[in-house]
Amino acid sequence: MILETQTDNKLPSPYSDYKKELDNYISDSDTQGIYGCNEFRNQHLSGSKYGAVKTCTMTIKFLFHLKERNVSSYQEYGCKYLFYWLYFDALESKKSIENTLDLYREINVLYNREHDGDNKFNKYISKMNNDTFEKVKKIIHIYDVFNQYTSQVKSEVPGTKCTSSCVELFNSYADECREVYDYDFCNKLTTFGEQYNFFIRKIRECEGEEYLLPPVHVFDATSVIIIPFSLMFVTSSILSFLYKFTAFGPWIRRLIWNKKNMWENSNKQRDQSLNTCEIRKNNSKKPSYNISYNLS
Repeated sequence: MILETQTDNKLPSPYSDYKKELDNYISDSDTQGIYGCNEFRNQHLSGSKYGAVKTCTMTIKFLFHLKERNVSSYQEYGCKYLFYWLYFDALESKKSIENTLDLYREINVLYNREHDGDNKFNKYISKMNNDTFEKVKKIIHIYDVFNQYTSQVKSEVPGTKCTSSCVELFNSYADECREVYDYDFCNKLTTFGEQYNFFIRKIRECEGEEYLLPPVHVFDATSVIIIPFSLMFVTSSILSFLYKFTAFGPWIRRLIWNKKNMWENSNKQRDQSLNTCEIRKNNSKKPSYNISYNLS
């Protein structure tokens, strides 16, 4: 994302494309084309923003969209955003996370059964919980806070207003990332940090490391030292077990014995060759004696 190409310097969140896709379905009056949604009922959708039929239709259309894209990372993050959308938008935060997951899973069952879903998204949806929701929420929130900041400083003189509430927010999220590593969350946080620092340096023209966000990943010298030694210990333990209690032991002993015999034989042949060469060499150095005989 190149900020300088945008007139308002606003950053879309990593989930913006998913939001746009779902927003397109809101004005779509065609709810008859999704088989099974007209009869779909769920207790958590009573009095909801879109109602049962519309929520079911929008959700399954979005799953169609993810399947068509056929990119695993796009599908995984899309399934996470759909969870967030169901809670915040469709259910307007009026139901619990557990209720939202129940609804999500029920619509996914319909999608698999009636629309050849092939259980494609089960592996993502089955792992979802409150933590999944919170991570998506935090990433969206930090982008919202950043965009509020850019709106506030767009008329300010460059080199001023160099700090924002993003710093404290980012640091708390980075601490969470370091404590319990989540690739998706940490990766998106790293991307945000790079975009934020670009804005501070190049757009706001603020000088000084104190205005920049720190790296999400901190070099841990202790881990670098401990991990190799741990691997060596585990490897040696496994080899010891294999040597003592499996067929690996006799096989390696045979292999070592054969190698040893080959080495000894090779040494003997080499020694014999050297001895032969030495004898020939010594013989060649001995003087020749010619004895004359007087014949009478």
